[in-house]
Amino acid sequence: MDNKTTATKLPSAESSEDKEDEEEDTSTTDEEEECENEVPESEVIENAFLDELIFRLMTAKSPQAQSPGSKKSVEATPIIQVQISSEEIIQLCDLAIQSFACQKALIRFEKKDLPLVIVGDLHGQFRDLRSILTRCGPPHKQSYLFLGDYVDRGIQGIEVATLLLALKCKYPSKVFMLRGNHEDGNTCMSYGFYDECLERFLLDEGGGDKIWLKFLSVFNWLPLAAIIDSTILAMHGGISPHLHTLDDIDRISRPAIVPPYGLLCDLVWADPDDRHDGWSLSPRGISFTFSSSIVESMCHKLGIELIVRAHQLTSEMIRSGHKFFANGRLVTIFSAPNYLNMRNDACVMKISKKLHCRFLILRTMRKAMRTRSLAHRQRKS
Repeated sequence: MDNKTTATKLPSAESSEDKEDEEEDTSTTDEEEECENEVPESEVIENAFLDELIFRLMTAKSPQAQSPGSKKSVEATPIIQVQISSEEIIQLCDLAIQSFACQKALIRFEKKDLPLVIVGDLHGQFRDLRSILTRCGPPHKQSYLFLGDYVDRGIQGIEVATLLLALKCKYPSKVFMLRGNHEDGNTCMSYGFYDECLERFLLDEGGGDKIWLKFLSVFNWLPLAAIIDSTILAMHGGISPHLHTLDDIDRISRPAIVPPYGLLCDLVWADPDDRHDGWSLSPRGISFTFSSSIVESMCHKLGIELIVRAHQLTSEMIRSGHKFFANGRLVTIFSAPNYLNMRNDACVMKISKKLHCRFLILRTMRKAMRTRSLAHRQRKS
């Protein structure tokens, strides 16, 4: 890295433990890696508060790794303790609202913005977020699009949301965040993030409620979809019967809560499903499911080639973290390995300047260790 960017470098969180968790999917395209474009200094926000916060989050240490002879499970993900005050979160959220207010509901990427790494659900898995940033490259060189569901279910939603918001504010032309269904008050009150805020800031003035509400004020500003070179449409959930042109997404006003019905709702809640042709009411109790024929007709109507979304971890995705649908016109990615101790693989998706897509598979630690052990035995034989 050039010395001139020293003040804006992202510290590496990589360790021997992190390296064990990730393996590249060698079955994907063999296209050579392209050189990422370093962000111009004029597009980096100089802010000592953001610099210090990012450094603290990226360099916080995990508990000491277990000794080789330990019989305890290696599956559990250790908590990475980071001291973050309520005052810092409030200051960061104010900066984030200003940053998101400058964006439309539909983010538009051009070819010059590529390559781009797309990241699916993270669900409070802070250690895995740091591993992704270390593996795929720092955001002053590599562009990122996060598809939502930063909080809930996992145990470090505060750290995940804080790091991503800090990076977004620091590198507004390199880090982009979309809204997931869990970035909503009704959902994240029930699935862990509200309780996490209450417990973390119990003794602070205003308590955890104040911090949770501050995060919600940011979530209500999050963009809802992205279009990449007029060819690839990305969102958290899915398409909608209310989506007729891409301008329909641009016209969604923010800040906004997630309504029980309509385009905004479907963009964060809808799912692909071929058990019923066409549009059907979702078994989730909100929004719709849509079949392959709907995907193909929507791609034709919008003039796009591919839809990329997150929101689901199905049985077919356990070994790869992704699944194609509708003859390859839609792909679902999930980026939280060993989610809820399911021992699942996860992945991120990288789009090259030539619009070629490849997947980086994120293995659970035990699977990675087993793979290396098998390879070692094969070499010996």
